[in-house]
Amino acid sequence: MKRIVLALALALQATTGFAACRGLDYRAHLPADTEARLEREMAATPFSRGNHWVATKGSRTIHVIGTMHGGDARMAKVMRTLRPALAAAEAIYLETSQADMERIDGMPPSMARNFLLPKGQELRHLLDQEAWQRFELTARVSGANLDTVNRMQPWAVSMFLVQSGCRPYGFGLRRGLDDRIADFARRKRIPLGALETPEQALAAVASLPLRDQARMLELELELLQSGRPEDATPVEAYFDQSVWTAFILAPWVSAQYSSFSSAETERLWRQYNRRLLDLRNSRWMRVILAAGQDRIVVAVGAAHLPGRNGVLNLLQAQGFTLNRAPW
Repeated sequence: MKRIVLALALALQATTGFAACRGLDYRAHLPADTEARLEREMAATPFSRGNHWVATKGSRTIHVIGTMHGGDARMAKVMRTLRPALAAAEAIYLETSQADMERIDGMPPSMARNFLLPKGQELRHLLDQEAWQRFELTARVSGANLDTVNRMQPWAVSMFLVQSGCRPYGFGLRRGLDDRIADFARRKRIPLGALETPEQALAAVASLPLRDQARMLELELELLQSGRPEDATPVEAYFDQSVWTAFILAPWVSAQYSSFSSAETERLWRQYNRRLLDLRNSRWMRVILAAGQDRIVVAVGAAHLPGRNGVLNLLQAQGFTLNRAPW
C-alpha cells in the first residue's frame, strides 16, 4: 500500500507540469447542422454564458465566479477586473482549501482508496485487449510503473497519466484562477472557506461505475492515438465566457475520432457530468446557504455555473436575483 500511495502522490505532483494548450478550437470547424444544434442547446441551458454573476436576496450578496484550474497568462487581466468584488467580500469560498489540497500531495492511505481498484481487481481486466495494449504503449512513453497503475481506478489513470495542456479542469493543477484568488485573499486577509474536502471530490468521481470509467479511458486512449488535434475548445470557450459549449460538443468531437458512437459518448458524458457537476453542486448549496457572512464570493470551476442543476440556477430557485457582472 505504501508503495502505491507514493506512486499516486508522484503522479499528482506531475500534473503541475502541463504544457500550454496548443490545440484546436473545434467551434470554428463545425458542420452547419452541429453548429445549429449547439446554439439550440446553449439557448435552452439556464445561465449558459457568463463567468461572473451576482446573486442578491435581502441583505445577502453572493458573487459567483467561474474559474479555470489550469494556468493561462490571460488570467492577469481577469484578476484586475475581479479585484474590487474580491476586496469587498467578507469571505471567499473555493471548492477546496489549499491546505486540504496539499494533503493530496502527501496522499494519506484513506484518500488513496478513492484511486485504487477493489482488492483483487486489475485495470487490465477492465479494459478490452486492444485498449490495454494502447495503454501499455502510453504507460511506457510516460514512464509509469505498470504494476502500480494496474491497481488504479480508470478515472485516476485518465486524469493523471493521460496528460494534456488542454485539460484545464483537473485535480492538483496550479496557477489557475482559483490559486490567484486564494493568493489575493491571503494578502488582503480575507477569510477563505471550502465547499468540500478533497475526499468528497474524489469520492464523487470514484463513484462512477467502474465499467463506465473503463469505457471513458478506452475512449481517451483511442483519441490519444488517433491523430486528433488536441481539443482547445474548453480553454478558449472559458475565455469567451461560454464554457458550456465545450461540454455540449465533447461527445461530438469524440465521435469524430473514435469507434464510439455518438449515443455512447453522450451517455458517458451525461454520467460524468451528473457525478462531477450536478451532485456536487447540490451539496455545495448547503454550505453556501449556511455561510454566516452577508457578502461572499463563491469561486468554482466555470462548468459548475450553467445548467438546470448549476449553481446559478440553484441559487435562483432559492429566491436569489441573478445579474451578470464584469469579468
